[in-house]
Amino acid sequence: MLNKYYYILFLFSSVVFSQTITVDDTSYTATNLAELLLNGSCIDPTNVSYSDSQSVAYFNQNGSAFPISEGVIIRTGIANLTAGSYTDTNLSSQVNSNGDTYLEGISTSTGQTATITDTAFLQFDFTPISSNFNFNFVFASNEYGQWQCGFSDVFAFQLTDLVTNVTTNLAIVPSTTTPVTVATIRDNAYNTGCTSENASLFSTYNVTNPSASTLNMRGHTVVLNASSVLTVNNPYRIRLVIGDYNNPDYDSAVFIESGSFTTPLDLGPDTSICTGNSMDVTTGLDNTEFTHAWTLNGNPIGGTTNTLTITQAGTYVVTATKNGTSCTLTDTIVISDLSIGMPNDINNCDDGSGALSYDLSVNDETLLGIDPAIYDVVYFATQADIATNTPIVAPNITNYVSAGNETIYIK
Repeated sequence: MLNKYYYILFLFSSVVFSQTITVDDTSYTATNLAELLLNGSCIDPTNVSYSDSQSVAYFNQNGSAFPISEGVIIRTGIANLTAGSYTDTNLSSQVNSNGDTYLEGISTSTGQTATITDTAFLQFDFTPISSNFNFNFVFASNEYGQWQCGFSDVFAFQLTDLVTNVTTNLAIVPSTTTPVTVATIRDNAYNTGCTSENASLFSTYNVTNPSASTLNMRGHTVVLNASSVLTVNNPYRIRLVIGDYNNPDYDSAVFIESGSFTTPLDLGPDTSICTGNSMDVTTGLDNTEFTHAWTLNGNPIGGTTNTLTITQAGTYVVTATKNGTSCTLTDTIVISDLSIGMPNDINNCDDGSGALSYDLSVNDETLLGIDPAIYDVVYFATQADIATNTPIVAPNITNYVSAGNETIYIK
């Protein structure tokens, strides 16, 4: 008997869509957005303003692969159009026709001659509690690909010292003074009509793979960092601003990470201490604004002010709490016992004269393994001289006359 078997094959087709960012342009005021950026820094923003709530809004990663979890989006146009996957629609929008003198100066410096329009900004004043200042951001643009060779929208992070009135643009290509734009960060894999520029800083081009996109924009950079050295307690103003070049077509946006506006404590580098010595470490914070708690090797050691006098080696941790809040800052410094190498014996041939010359300086700071910028080696003929602090003085150090079999003491 011949058996026939029939197999029915079922073919399934599925399209997997990635998670995408969300944008909220209704729940956050300008002050809320500034506080979001400064979250965890124990700094309060003042004189906060923004261009409008349509262009400056809150965004969330929403479980997607977008490299920043949440923060503030500032877009030339309508920020809410950025949400969702790439659809090749809503690439252009306009909220206003406002220009910007500072952005036009940057644009002109790159060889562009047309005006800036449709600007959007978030601005606030702050007073730093640390000299270190930095934040993370991603630049995205619908000019990437087809239009990346011709012209570029412009953005800036204007940091102004309100004491000196000096303004610096922090939105620059790392290790350069070149402004970040489509023209200065691009990959010619997506437009062979021009060369690549800092291609390693370009991250994602959504046009060729929209199903994997995390936002409705053509392309964006990797996470970049903007930083500056500040003068503690000087008032500053930061203006985060972006504008369309020439016309409102093909929007650009900048995403700034929540809590990345950091001004961390710095007790200084780890160091060593000589037995019997003391040293002061300080947070530099205002004692009327912060309460301090210090520990040594994990154990509380008292002290509620910004400065601690250290007399022994160990791991010191300070936690500074802003009065009336739950905001805390912390730092650690490791103090080790000063380690000193063994000095070498000094020998000379007996010529029968009864008194020979010895160079004591061969046992200097370098040989003993200590930092000559911090410590000096002092030589003593007897222990009694140590007690009275009567050292051997130059030029006897390099020409010390002795009959030999003598012990020299080093302090």
